[in-house]
Amino acid sequence: IALSLAIQEGKWIHRLLCEILAAANETGPELMIREDNQSCIKMTKNPVNHGRAKHIDIKYHHIRDEVKRGEVKLEYCETSVMLADIMTKALAGPRHTELTAALGI
Repeated sequence: IALSLAIQEGKWIHRLLCEILAAANETGPELMIREDNQSCIKMTKNPVNHGRAKHIDIKYHHIRDEVKRGEVKLEYCETSVMLADIMTKALAGPRHTELTAALGI
């Protein structure tokens, strides 16, 4: 479910940056989303409907459509190297230092 929202917001920011930077390509390069949930990635690639996942079907159809059109590419990223954690989680000192260094801050 969060991936669907990330794609919506990511596409908006992606289009804005392409317009600001006057990308030679009308649509710009595809949007790369790094996801640490392997089940989520597998469900978007597998067109089989799961009876236990009816409540999230619309969100996954949205994600599948974006991937199928080639506008979004999903890539697995281990939780241990997820740079976004610095913005979304309370981290211990060493982990915080590690991620700030990785971001170049």
